[in-house]
Amino acid sequence: MLKSKTRLRVAVKTAVIAAAGAVIFGAFPALASIYASPNPVAYSCTVPGAVTPSATYTFNMDLTGPTAAVTNSPVVATWKVAPTGSVVAPTAIPAALSLILDADVQIDATPAGVLAVPSELRPVAATAPAAAMTSGQPITLPTLMVTVTPSATGVVAFKPDSFTLLFGPAAGATSADVEVLVCNLLADTQASAQASTAALRVTVGTGTPSQSTSPSPTPTTPTPTPTVTTPRPTPTLTVTRTRTSDPDPDPNEQIDETPKGAASTGGGGDSGPDARMIMLSGVLMVGIAGIGGLVLRRRTAGRG
Repeated sequence: MLKSKTRLRVAVKTAVIAAAGAVIFGAFPALASIYASPNPVAYSCTVPGAVTPSATYTFNMDLTGPTAAVTNSPVVATWKVAPTGSVVAPTAIPAALSLILDADVQIDATPAGVLAVPSELRPVAATAPAAAMTSGQPITLPTLMVTVTPSATGVVAFKPDSFTLLFGPAAGATSADVEVLVCNLLADTQASAQASTAALRVTVGTGTPSQSTSPSPTPTTPTPTPTVTTPRPTPTLTVTRTRTSDPDPDPNEQIDETPKGAASTGGGGDSGPDARMIMLSGVLMVGIAGIGGLVLRRRTAGRG
């Protein structure tokens, strides 16, 4: 019974933890999708040729890009304009005309040194491929690209502003422009707050640029190739002397040449005074000394 109750408690705890994890990890993507969705902004638009030339339209402004960047590296923001309803071609559009979105984006940098121009209303444009359209056909607006290069740390903000949608001549064509929609941001507090909410803000920090830079070549030190040398052999001369013995030696034969230095076999007469003379001198001296001793002894005995 105790084991079964323990297993039940463990199972209940596991289920609770799993449910909490599903809520947490499922809630974050939902919140992210909410904040990543385009923001509606109110515009006062003019439709050329329409019965009511001016009206208020709401467009979803989707400004996306990096939220962090580094100095001296390009920052690219993407601006998509999506109408809440449908924008249609006012008349038949020939294939010689391309769809053009001509817009203005407000760029503000804080502090002033982040960008060369701290605050500007920059014109940007995007062109869709030329294609023939029939009157009343829905139009998909092309995507705008905005590029800046910060030179100092700070914050750069991209805020949507006025835009014009038109058909213009393709390259090499001479047709006249056909304006479809001319829209300006409503001059009221609510529209300004909507545009600020839709703005993209990028925090610029310090770091190594990851774009528009070429890697520096790494200097390489050439490795010397070892030269293999073959050692030259040193010739060695070996002389072997062979001593030949005389088969019939003469015992009275004398040596023709006296060897230099002391000879271990005796030098003969050439090696110094003869030892027999020295021995003879010694014997004579001993004899003379003995005779002298006898003479002195007799003299002494006669006196006594």
